[in-house]
Amino acid sequence: MRWKRLGRRSLEDAAAFLKARERFCVGASFRFLKRTAKDRIWYLPSLPPGEKETPAMEGLLLYTGRVLFPVFGPSGGPEAFRNFPLPFNGSDLHAMQGLASDLAPLEGFFERRNIRVSEGADYDLMSLELRAAAELRRAGNPPPRGLLFRRPVYEDVEGLFPLQRGYEQEEVLPAGAEFNAAACRVKLERLVGQGRILIAERNGIMAGKININAESFTRLQIGGIYVAPEFRGQGIAQDMLAAFIGELLPLGKHFTLFVRKKNPAARRVYDKAGFTKTADYKIDYFL
Repeated sequence: MRWKRLGRRSLEDAAAFLKARERFCVGASFRFLKRTAKDRIWYLPSLPPGEKETPAMEGLLLYTGRVLFPVFGPSGGPEAFRNFPLPFNGSDLHAMQGLASDLAPLEGFFERRNIRVSEGADYDLMSLELRAAAELRRAGNPPPRGLLFRRPVYEDVEGLFPLQRGYEQEEVLPAGAEFNAAACRVKLERLVGQGRILIAERNGIMAGKININAESFTRLQIGGIYVAPEFRGQGIAQDMLAAFIGELLPLGKHFTLFVRKKNPAARRVYDKAGFTKTADYKIDYFL
């Protein structure tokens, strides 16, 4: 098996490959749909060729923004990288993310080439199908008195920034990485401009936020869920999640998110909302 660069003739096969695994690779599918000329994509043809019952691909690697997204079929594994041409060195790679089982062969591949993972973050990948999401909306309670949910506008960015900063510092940044306030603000402005974010206010004070961080063929990936420390323990995250999903139901898509294994409080929120674990997910950082 030899990896090949993705060309125009392979785009439909790549889309079909990702759609078949979309429940496990919303981030990779989102990056594929938003790909630019700067992105690099490789695929692993299926063997033996010519058999209609065999998928056209057994693996896909997307490299964009210094992040690598691996997605494998049933035949993916250590042998798949025996003939993979290394396209970058350690300084070109910031992170890779995907199913833990998909990252494992790549971790070994990089280890043999002295490109070492600085830190790994383990997550539970969770899903909520559309029908269950509709049930959540019907079963939802009106927000408690004094709690308001709304979409922010650009004038809210300044007041919203502390929440986005807290989220990135507590949930995103690997140990030893430096917080980039300018990049954080740019991302926040983009989320607000695209209408992909909801905020919770308690008595006029911004208490929490939630947003969409990826959209694939039939799924939305929810992320950026954060409640300010002084407002925790009041059920705001639960109510905010239900309100956000209710607003997104008309899009007709299923929902995905991933939560750190070491964050049981967040896991309880998602369990109560009806999300179920679908796989082990991982992000590796190369710093």
